[in-house]
Amino acid sequence: MTNQAMDHFKSQVLVILNEVPSGECIAYGELAKQAGFPSYARQVGRLMKNLPKDTKLPWHRVVNSQRKISFAENTDAYIRQRARLEQEGWIIVGTRLTINEHP
Repeated sequence: MTNQAMDHFKSQVLVILNEVPSGECIAYGELAKQAGFPSYARQVGRLMKNLPKDTKLPWHRVVNSQRKISFAENTDAYIRQRARLEQEGWIIVGTRLTINEHP
């Protein structure tokens, strides 16, 4: 992928991510697909991982296709993502999002 294409990919992903409403989640692959890059789920993951810690983007709403948090349980990143999702009403069992109490 050229630098120009990568910049386009990043900007599309971030625009779509910014539009994911509170209380909803999106899978890495779905985010890539909506951005016009259907086979770039892993690149979406890398992009999320490299966002600044103080970003205002709702990175925590991105989960894997099984509706699970991708970080290993009990890591700082896992704990941060889980806490933010729970603040938005999600009930999480282990790493899996089950239901949202505030749809």
